[in-house]
Amino acid sequence: MAQLMVLFIGIAVVFSVIAFKGGNPAVGVLFAVVAAAPLLYLGYFLTNRRRAGGTSFQDLRPYERRRRKLLLRVTAVAMVAALGYGVYWVMFEPKASDTMPGRVSDFATGCGDGIARKYFPQAADRSATGPHPIAMFTISESGSPRQMIPASGTADHWSGNHLDPHLVQLIACLDSPDEGEFLTDCKFTTDTIKLYRGVYDVTVYEARTGKKIASERLHGSVKPDCPGLVYLKKGTDKLHTEPEFPDYQAVLRKYVES
Repeated sequence: MAQLMVLFIGIAVVFSVIAFKGGNPAVGVLFAVVAAAPLLYLGYFLTNRRRAGGTSFQDLRPYERRRRKLLLRVTAVAMVAALGYGVYWVMFEPKASDTMPGRVSDFATGCGDGIARKYFPQAADRSATGPHPIAMFTISESGSPRQMIPASGTADHWSGNHLDPHLVQLIACLDSPDEGEFLTDCKFTTDTIKLYRGVYDVTVYEARTGKKIASERLHGSVKPDCPGLVYLKKGTDKLHTEPEFPDYQAVLRKYVES
């Protein structure tokens, strides 16, 4: 029991540090309290024992034994519940970035799974009216995000290279593709890889808070164009076409312009 309690205290301390560094002081305080709870209970137990003149647990009156058992159980349940929430927060919630991106491409860490995804407290607030400048990221066949560059002549608030990163309010992230229709076989020096039309989910987040705004469906190009060079993620034996810039605009316009 003592070893389990020490383990719980250690986990709570680690989660408390992660929470404070990740921009969630409320959770940090919660875990600090959880870490201290067993020590507080031990102090309470020893103090009461001295007051009772060294009376053992078996010598206590029935109502006192029930009260101590209840206190111990409530403490244990609170610790387990808090640690469970901590695991969820660490694994699935975005963490605050301690630096402001110097370029639009640096917002790429705003994409990804919860444990890796960041939000940017120093980024611009989402204004009441548009346009809402957006940093858009597609996903490579190797699984890493890369900035979607808009067509020539497009307004800078559409993830343009000249967009001031301090103005970015939204981040759009393309997920890994599902397969659409087969398009062609792409022949390379050492192998032939099938090319499919990609089918993607694109998720829009607030840059400042990491809050999910919406998720939309996007389809890749139907053009059977094979890349000259490709880096595939291990275990991947298929290629997928990506959406073209007008496809992004068609589904994201209501979030960017309105």
